[in-house]
Amino acid sequence: MKNLLLLFAALFISNTIFAQADIAEARTYAQGANLTVTGVVTNGESLGPIRYLQDATGGLPVYFPDVTETWNQGDNVTVTGEMGIFNGLIQVTNVTANTVNSTGNTLPAPHVVTPDGLNGNIESQLATVQNVTFADAGNIFGVGTHDFTDANGESSVIYVRSGHPLVGTIIPLGAVNMTGIVSVFQSNYQLLPRDLDDLENAVGFTITTLPEQSDITQNGFTLTWETDAAANHSVRYGLTESLELGEVTANSNAAVGTYTFTGLDAATFYYAQIIAESGGVELESPVRLYSTASTSSGQIDIYFNNIADNSVSSGTNANIKYGPQMLQFFKDQIDAAQTSIDVAVYNNNRTDLTATLTAAHERGVVVRYITDVDEFNSGISNPTPPFPIFQVQSDPPMQSALMHNKFMTIDVDSPENATVITGSMNWTNNNIAGDFNNVVVIQDQALAKAYTLEFEEMWGSENPTPGIFNSFSGENKVDNTPHLFNIGGDLVELYFSPSDNVSFRIENAVRSADSQVDFAILSFTFNDLGSAMLDLHNAGIDVRGMIENTGDQGTEFTFLQDNGVNVIDHPASGTIHHKYCIVDANAPNSDPLVITGSHNWSTNAEVRNDENTLIIHSETIANQFWQEFEARFAGLVGIDAVAAIEGFEVTTFPNPAVEYINFDVSLENANDILIEIYDVNGKLVETTNLQNISGQHIHQMNVSHLAAGSYFAAFTIDGLTVARQFVK
Repeated sequence: MKNLLLLFAALFISNTIFAQADIAEARTYAQGANLTVTGVVTNGESLGPIRYLQDATGGLPVYFPDVTETWNQGDNVTVTGEMGIFNGLIQVTNVTANTVNSTGNTLPAPHVVTPDGLNGNIESQLATVQNVTFADAGNIFGVGTHDFTDANGESSVIYVRSGHPLVGTIIPLGAVNMTGIVSVFQSNYQLLPRDLDDLENAVGFTITTLPEQSDITQNGFTLTWETDAAANHSVRYGLTESLELGEVTANSNAAVGTYTFTGLDAATFYYAQIIAESGGVELESPVRLYSTASTSSGQIDIYFNNIADNSVSSGTNANIKYGPQMLQFFKDQIDAAQTSIDVAVYNNNRTDLTATLTAAHERGVVVRYITDVDEFNSGISNPTPPFPIFQVQSDPPMQSALMHNKFMTIDVDSPENATVITGSMNWTNNNIAGDFNNVVVIQDQALAKAYTLEFEEMWGSENPTPGIFNSFSGENKVDNTPHLFNIGGDLVELYFSPSDNVSFRIENAVRSADSQVDFAILSFTFNDLGSAMLDLHNAGIDVRGMIENTGDQGTEFTFLQDNGVNVIDHPASGTIHHKYCIVDANAPNSDPLVITGSHNWSTNAEVRNDENTLIIHSETIANQFWQEFEARFAGLVGIDAVAAIEGFEVTTFPNPAVEYINFDVSLENANDILIEIYDVNGKLVETTNLQNISGQHIHQMNVSHLAAGSYFAAFTIDGLTVARQFVK
């Protein structure tokens, strides 16, 4: 009897703790209390793993990814868990039970409120604000907050997370009626739109794409944009933001606006704004900067500081400058400067490079130098050089932000000499001589002018001395440079973080792949780019990658490996300090391109750090980077390979292979050749030995039994090995 009473008491207490409550009542429970609620899910995956529930009394989010990521918008769900709070948001955590009662339910009607009405009274519920305009209208949505205001001056913000469908879309130019879920972060209320449908145009029509620049020449270019209804289009332009050169008519009664500028000056930046008018409503785009082409040579040279695999060269071998040669290269570039040198380098422990800058300064060259305030920078501290140095320090609360650039511009005012030197290399012993890095050298005045604009935004002045009180860095910068350049006939894109939504630009470039993506990244933690790589892999694109910092918090390495993407880490000596990605290196009829610069694929690089990124559309440049990639990737799968064996050459065909792979070998002196086939994990899967081979010889191997994927063929002669990659 006693045991029965104890059991009854336990059941009574249990039922009391987990008794069903309406959401309004549950919101009053203390943190840590157990609760059971039922509601309709009002959002899907666009807001991440969190799901908001709403009933007739209130709203309550549930954060327990193992459960919530399986719920869909419109599901009616009963959930048991624990009351919690995160950054001020009351929520359910530690889910112990859940049931999806039904699907496809009608969502609760949103509360119609003003911006001031987005408060605790309707926290976690659907709400609509009407006739509001965005402060940054006409830009594109990036990760973070965006301010909006209604006709009465009340204001609030929306928050857009990484991976949200709004990222990369145009921020409406006119007024909108906007729906979302009311949330809170550290006492600040914000609206969370779920998708594009939550932004309803309130003015009849809108501009749906911002002006896209094309056909860039030395004396003109074309702008093209779109509206969601037929409109009359015109363009205002000028050499300053006042658009003093006037307004020109583009075209009328069309959904696509276009205008071609002619008679412009070479290597000159023009401000332009497009105007669309329909039904008495006139919309204006933001004023943006566009560049004409230079009269410069447009020469692009790429240098690597370690061995590359020239056997995969398409005709132009990768240029290698080992540590001492790379160091001398930087000195030679500085010594050649005639009028100006701007340096923005995160870290410098090379006093000899600083001494070379000092010599340039003393012969009359204007030298300006920017670095990060928190780096030791022994190369510029003892002794302190005579030229001005500005140490960038971000304002609180962004103290974790870095001035992470690695670029130098030389003689920007000279079409013949203006040069940009950028890439992934800091001015340190390790980066120059030990770690794996790339250096990009471009002789182009227009590009040099754009880098100078970015430099002077951080420098705070156009003068030789910095303007400390006019300096902007990190999140305080704005998108104020041209982005597209015609350099020697190649399209080159330029973006700076964190003002230019760089990760979105990188993702667009990566997703343009038709057949192949190869990347080498120091740190890869940005979810959107990880998802892009997986999507490409699942679509049949051959994706391979090397990630150095596989232990970073939030690394994409494990996510990609677990989903079958061919990514490997770097246990060997030296650090892969690159931040590059190659798209369609072997598809000249596609759009071969390279993404490189200082920008790691991380949230800090996207939203905090000062960074620069180039996207170079060039078959030749893509192939040079691919030669570097092949040398690194072969080494990482356990093949101790050299770049070449004297007197021996080999090519593989067809590649990709289906049933057979042919090795066309040439050997000056008779010798044995050991051929070994490895998979991407370094596992030996096939071997054969060719004896006493000399001259030209084609050896065919049957690979029909191998699984589809990437493989390496290793050729060993007298203890030396070269490797070739092929795809089955």
